[in-house]
Amino acid sequence: MRRIIPLLTFLTLLLALGRNTPTTAAETDILINEIHTNPVGDTEFSEFVEIYNAGATAVDLSNWSFTSGISYTFPPATTLNAGDYYVIAETDPAGAFTISFQTKFGFPPDGVFTGNLSNEGERLVLRNSSGVIIDDFTYGDGFPWPLSGGGSSLELIHPSFDNAIPGHWRSSAGNPTPKAQNAIFATNAPPAISEVTHTPLTPTSADTVTITARIADPDGVISVTLQLQLVEPGNYIALTDPAYASSWVDVPMSHQGGGIYTAVLPPSYQVHRRLVRYRLAAVDGLAAAVTVPYSDDTQPNFAYFVYDGLPDWSGAAKPGDAGPLGTVITYTFNTLQDVPVYHLITKASDTADATFHPPSTRSSGYTGEDYLWKGTLVYNGLVYDHISYRARGGVWRYAMGKNMWKFDFNRGHDFQAYDDYGQPYATTWRKLNFSSVIQQGNFLHRGEQGLFESVGFQLFNLAGVEAPTTSFAHFRIIDGAAESGPTQYDGDFWGLYLTIEQWDGRLLEEHGLPDGNLYKMESWTGELNNQGATAATDKSDLNAFINGYGPNQTTVGPQQNNETWWRTNLDMERYYSYRAIVDSIHHYDIGSGKNYFYYLNPETNQWSVMPWDLDLTWANNMYIAWNAPTPPNCGVTIGGDPFHQRTIYNANIPAFNLEYQNRLREIMDLLYNPEQTGYMIDEQMAKIYTAGQPSLVDVDRAQWDYNPVMIAVTANGYLRNYVNLSKASHGRYYQQPAGTANDNFPGMADLMRAYVSTRTTWLNTCLLTGTAQVPTKPVLSYTGTAGYPVNQLAFAATPYNDPQSDLFGAMEWRIGRIRTPGVPDFDPNLPWLYEMTAVWESGELTTYDPNLTIPAGLLQTGETYRARVRYKDSTGRWSNWSDPVEFTAGTAVPFPANSLIISEILYNPPG
Repeated sequence: MRRIIPLLTFLTLLLALGRNTPTTAAETDILINEIHTNPVGDTEFSEFVEIYNAGATAVDLSNWSFTSGISYTFPPATTLNAGDYYVIAETDPAGAFTISFQTKFGFPPDGVFTGNLSNEGERLVLRNSSGVIIDDFTYGDGFPWPLSGGGSSLELIHPSFDNAIPGHWRSSAGNPTPKAQNAIFATNAPPAISEVTHTPLTPTSADTVTITARIADPDGVISVTLQLQLVEPGNYIALTDPAYASSWVDVPMSHQGGGIYTAVLPPSYQVHRRLVRYRLAAVDGLAAAVTVPYSDDTQPNFAYFVYDGLPDWSGAAKPGDAGPLGTVITYTFNTLQDVPVYHLITKASDTADATFHPPSTRSSGYTGEDYLWKGTLVYNGLVYDHISYRARGGVWRYAMGKNMWKFDFNRGHDFQAYDDYGQPYATTWRKLNFSSVIQQGNFLHRGEQGLFESVGFQLFNLAGVEAPTTSFAHFRIIDGAAESGPTQYDGDFWGLYLTIEQWDGRLLEEHGLPDGNLYKMESWTGELNNQGATAATDKSDLNAFINGYGPNQTTVGPQQNNETWWRTNLDMERYYSYRAIVDSIHHYDIGSGKNYFYYLNPETNQWSVMPWDLDLTWANNMYIAWNAPTPPNCGVTIGGDPFHQRTIYNANIPAFNLEYQNRLREIMDLLYNPEQTGYMIDEQMAKIYTAGQPSLVDVDRAQWDYNPVMIAVTANGYLRNYVNLSKASHGRYYQQPAGTANDNFPGMADLMRAYVSTRTTWLNTCLLTGTAQVPTKPVLSYTGTAGYPVNQLAFAATPYNDPQSDLFGAMEWRIGRIRTPGVPDFDPNLPWLYEMTAVWESGELTTYDPNLTIPAGLLQTGETYRARVRYKDSTGRWSNWSDPVEFTAGTAVPFPANSLIISEILYNPPG
């Protein structure tokens, strides 16, 4: 007879059986003592974790394991003697065990873990053989933790200290010290400062600011001092200035109990546009002292920025003009479009030299790659102090007057960027690019205000070609005591800019690409922008690839006509998508072997070409303007990247052209068309322009169209040009639609919409030359239950038909979600969604069936979707996608309970 156990008793028994075996006293002496997370160089595999036995008894580590952060199980018969170390290191792809570790430290590690240590910090958990946690903490990079990287490791000051407290760690003095006493070993630690904050985060001049710290020390805390440095507008103090070391004011902090110390700064400390730097010094009962941030931190102070809000700005498009352009308008920024504000705080002389503006005494603008000038960038309430900057760009870096910018952030203080909808990007940035959104004047499209680049990069991303993300920026520079000056061109306001994500390893991570070699291409060759961890370090990979197809646009390489070689080495599907957008937006400033990147995927060992520098696009008069828009002068050989003629238009490999036409046809059906691309233009416009009211584009035009720097100016006693007059000059906004009702920013957007229409005609006529040979475009109908319930969606396609009587080859179905104006679930505060991104695809189906029922559970009630279908013939040619069936998914229809039956029972399993 079975005994029935009450449920509570059963659960109690179950928990007891699953409870881990208690630890022994000796086991608690095992601790993590050193962590090396960020070796020098991208190809050095010497990360390690050091375990130390701080007790007097040997401990059996057999079957102990790391279960968080990294993965490692200690082998049987592993014993760690008292006072000994056990070091596990990362796997070195170059060979068995860890060659990099042994080369660097002179001995092999005791074991090799799986995974990698995060440079930014993560949780590490060490368990004994019974699964009991022995050591568990989360390390970081930068205060309250020491700053690692640059070859140093994180070292525990003394094994008896609690290693979960960040203040008990320091960066190693020089190289790490695996299997040896830590370089920073000491028997007495200074006070551990584990938290420092200031409130409010973004104070105004009327606020009282409270600075709070959490501090602990077993020897007692004798004193805590707040050290302040007040950086006044127009008197910037750089880290390298003597004044940085000397101009600090001490303010005592008071103990509030429980290890909490505060200092209260009254409003007299808060002055509009003032940068307030601070650091903390603490001393314990044994006279051990510490100052945070630590001295080796690349940003050796905390800071906050006092700001009372954006002031009104007054100006005219053409000051002094008797017509409407001379009308002075007062703009209230807080009522304009909500574009994030970036403040650069720096010296006026550095601003002038970096931008090559008067009164700079430089003979010419700096065209190198180093970041020569220092400043502080304030964004989203955070202060990025002691950053470096320069102008960016190539031969036209200083030509337009309104220059592009590039910012370099300090190790351990990456930039947290946000998209235009206020959502943070998953990966932080080490560099920040500003596009000046002004266009080269001689191409007659000034005034598009960044639409060419923002929409262009978005097209690439939606087409499946990884490309930089962009966001609009309101840029201000504080380099003078006064916020505004005698003219509208003086003062803090610099205008509207566009942030562009940097092509580097962070971009690869953000877009889900593995860490591989990334080359910026110039003059048909390239230089590394990202060194892949396991990739070639001598450019041999790039040279081998280039030598295979030919070192320039005209030289015939040995593999040029080898179809297998191309498919092995170049990601053809991604290239077709890249080239489709290049041809769609007239991105032909690539014909000289520049303005793109090569990326070698280490998992597929295939190369991809990635887009860059999209300003000269969206018009036939742009670079390589003789690419005529209409037949018979189609100009398909113009604007070629290195692969263009060697693949798509290589008569020896006709399959490439067929495949390219298939992809171009698909992109035109789903993405590059007046409707979908038109919505993309509308979405970007809405961020900086509102019809019928003053907008940021108007302020930017007033700041730059007739700015004195755009022509020859008198500076330092003589007349000189700081710009290229063919690229800069006055009165060049809205020249292209001049004399029409569209002589404004909406007119520039209309030009883009019109270009989509004319360009699609050109693409259809000049590039889609095989259209007559493709199967007939099917017609799709909805055949499911009325109301589009998500669990009863069904569709039917018209029968397969081919003008050449080619046999059926395959078919494909897709559903894409849309969220654009006019659909029920549209929300202007959320990113717009476009049909190109599929939420479900059937894949290529070789069995003919014109009917489809959508699997349940794929779609969400209330969301709007488009369904389509297409056919492929036996020669490999795809038809156009059918016109869409657009629907808003309805509530699921419940299944009748009486339709449910028990259809199978397993009552006697084997064994």
